[in-house]
Amino acid sequence: MTDPQPMCLPGLHEAVAQKITRHVPPDSRILDIAAGSGAFTRRLMDMGMSVVANDADGSWWQVPQIDLMHVDLNTAFAGEFSGAGIDAIAAIEVIEHLDNPRQFLRQCRRLVPPGGFMFVTTPNVTSAVSRAMFLRSGRTVFFDADGPHAGDHITFLPWWLLRGHARAAGWEVIETAFAGQYASLGFKARLSRLLAVMLGRYYQPDEKKFGCTVMTLRRV
Repeated sequence: MTDPQPMCLPGLHEAVAQKITRHVPPDSRILDIAAGSGAFTRRLMDMGMSVVANDADGSWWQVPQIDLMHVDLNTAFAGEFSGAGIDAIAAIEVIEHLDNPRQFLRQCRRLVPPGGFMFVTTPNVTSAVSRAMFLRSGRTVFFDADGPHAGDHITFLPWWLLRGHARAAGWEVIETAFAGQYASLGFKARLSRLLAVMLGRYYQPDEKKFGCTVMTLRRV
């Protein structure tokens, strides 16, 4: 069996792993709540973490050492993980797929002890490339009506709105960062990049450059 491949922008898994290393001790029990192929689960295992993995779709799963759970994150799901002893949660590129992000954040808060961490990522719709795409077409990156994520990415979360949802759900926002390199998206992307260069001076460097928001939360 081949190693599982990340189902996200290059560099995102590395960035989240760095955040986890900074805040979560080795041997902690981490819930990879939307594990996909298992690439980040495997990374966590290599970091010495104990991992609980979940994903609604198990067809991509490539980490046979761990039994994949199939909990529906659009429900009041916290009870499904009762007794799992979760210390922290990695929620990579999942919240934009869900009906109710604030409910999701509340349910996740129930899973970790006071002081426990959650690491959330979502497409950075406020990047310079995304803003330029919106000026050109009225759409943003990863929310194109006709693109590969059409009907799949349903919740639009600029970083400031995600921060507000997290605080309302009882989390302390420790850090908002940006990571993930854009891949080549063809001629239209090059046009957006040209507009982005013209606009870029007006935005914070990390926010304008990277394709994903990475937010570190702590339960209070």
